[in-house]
Amino acid sequence: MALYNISSPSGGEGKMAGFIIGELRRMGIPYRKDRCGNIYAVKGNRKSYPCVVAHMDEVHRRKTGTYAAHLVADSMIVGYDHRHKRMVGIGADDKNGIWICLKCLEDFKAVKCAFFVQEEVGCIGSSHADMTFFSDCRFVIQCDRKGNGDMITRINGMRLCSNEFISAIDPRKYGYKPAQGLATDVAALKRNGLEVSCVNLSCGYYEPHTDNEFTVKEDLMNCLYFVRHIIETCTKVYTYESTEGYHGHSPYAVSYTHLRAHETLANL
Repeated sequence: MALYNISSPSGGEGKMAGFIIGELRRMGIPYRKDRCGNIYAVKGNRKSYPCVVAHMDEVHRRKTGTYAAHLVADSMIVGYDHRHKRMVGIGADDKNGIWICLKCLEDFKAVKCAFFVQEEVGCIGSSHADMTFFSDCRFVIQCDRKGNGDMITRINGMRLCSNEFISAIDPRKYGYKPAQGLATDVAALKRNGLEVSCVNLSCGYYEPHTDNEFTVKEDLMNCLYFVRHIIETCTKVYTYESTEGYHGHSPYAVSYTHLRAHETLANL
């Protein structure tokens, strides 16, 4: 619950970054921060790594300590403002993804994770990511999709992964199926030239960007099990360079940034 109780608005991710760094230090995992504030962690020493990413910011702009997350009937996590006696959003978009990253770092001997700033206002952190970090990755997984069954393989006309990768991970086994989605960090990485397959997975949050946001615990756990399955199963490099959609500094990329910023402001 500690993760949900940290306020982390876009541009104010300091407390969340501090929490993540504290966890990395506790686990003895090397990390570094870039000039944007993105955090890169590497566990183990391998020729290639599975990679899981998440974003540190949320659209909600409440202060830490003004609300609390609660587990209801051991099945649903909600936020509640006790002073005003009403539900509030807990930033499960993308604290659920952060939790999965930290669990993978805890559970596996070799894995890479990246935590990006300011996804909600146009993927600013991931658009300026150090792409050399991903040069030895087998694939990249992001858990930043609402619901419980979407495996995003295409964003704004740009394909993210190969058919070989989809076949290898067998998404139906965990109730997932390929779908098209909204822009997020893996799309920014693809525009920056990411050379391996990537996907964005539903991770159990619902009604994101609203005060009614909640997490279904069972769906979050199923996403974690699916990610573990992918890491354990996919031990080769799944190369995929998209030749579709927008790239680099095209007009499409500019429109994308403006779209996400407008969408975020509309939900504040």
